[in-house]
Amino acid sequence: MKAIAQAGVFALSVAAAAAANAQMSYADGAKLMATYNCQSCHAMNQTLAGPSLVAIAKKYSSDPNAAAYLEAQVLNGSMGVWGSVPMAPISVPDAQLAALIGWILQLSP
Repeated sequence: MKAIAQAGVFALSVAAAAAANAQMSYADGAKLMATYNCQSCHAMNQTLAGPSLVAIAKKYSSDPNAAAYLEAQVLNGSMGVWGSVPMAPISVPDAQLAALIGWILQLSP
């Protein structure tokens, strides 16, 4: 019975990882941004209080650790990476945060 439960947990984690790595549509990404009010500081191609999404994607496109780093920046807040305006910590559920960061990183030109 324990082996069946472990297999089930493993299957769910594989499915979650696959979903996080799948490319998200522009509409779904924009919807997640609106859910957490990201657009109040970040625009697609324009610097507002924070950097543009395209600038973020471009800066981190070659960094294999970018997703984990950016997720931590969102959850813990940030200051000094893009200037003097601080980013407040944002509480986003893990699965949605991974999907949102994955979507931003796929925006790299």
